Amino acid sequence: MPDPGYNGAMSELASEHAADFLVQTADLPWVPQGSDNVWFKPVRINLEKGTWVNLLKVAKSGVVNRHRHLAEVEGWVLQGRWHYIEHDWQAAPGAYVYEPPGDVHTLVADVEDESEPMLTLFFIHGPIEYMDADGNLAWVETAERKLQRYTDYCKEAGIEPKLDGILF
Repeated sequence: MPDPGYNGAMSELASEHAADFLVQTADLPWVPQGSDNVWFKPVRINLEKGTWVNLLKVAKSGVVNRHRHLAEVEGWVLQGRWHYIEHDWQAAPGAYVYEPPGDVHTLVADVEDESEPMLTLFFIHGPIEYMDADGNLAWVETAERKLQRYTDYCKEAGIEPKLDGILF
């Protein structure tokens, strides 16, 4: 029996949504992200909304620059462990991490075996401000900049960028 409170709105939305797609992340290159120890793979980039989803890989124990999120971020740890200097918890495989807008932290990868790097799937809902050692703004990561890093890297490596499914 249908729910008496249901008004059929989802039926209208369902007919207007984009087609399903599949991104084969194994076919995407690991793109350097500011050091020889940190890389990303773009999974989705929405230039209109300024959001992106990426896999982050950190191959050795070490620090990822201190940064501030201007919008919320969600992460799902797939492999390895990491923590923030500013918090008293450690994220391990299977953990879900929520970071509210305005949160400032410094990611530390706790990699014990370099053959098993830290891998986390991050959903970034807006710009990230990276800071230098003195706390001054060093650069801002945006959806546009993430896309540019990916396409520039592909060009330098002689790889055709795969934008179908990634860019929306």
